[in-house]
Amino acid sequence: MKAPEGLAGVEFNDVLFTEAEIPNATSIKKLTVFIRKQNSSLDDIKRELSNQAKAVGANTVMNFRYGQRLASLWEALTRFEWDIELWYGEGDAVKL
Repeated sequence: MKAPEGLAGVEFNDVLFTEAEIPNATSIKKLTVFIRKQNSSLDDIKRELSNQAKAVGANTVMNFRYGQRLASLWEALTRFEWDIELWYGEGDAVKL
């Protein structure tokens, strides 16, 4: 999907991702994903969010935010993994 005029964004898996709030767009659903596997990437976050967006009939994720964080002490102690960082992503699914 091509971004509307004046809207910065990136297409991934036929879904537009933008960090912007889109005027007059109504959120269908708040999307959130956490990925706790080693060697994950931003593409993994976008793939999961795009699948969630499509499942609710959306073609855009606005207010897209992402990053990495350390797992909590409890997560680190109970998961027995070397990699205690996780990727997260969130945004609002909308139909343009």
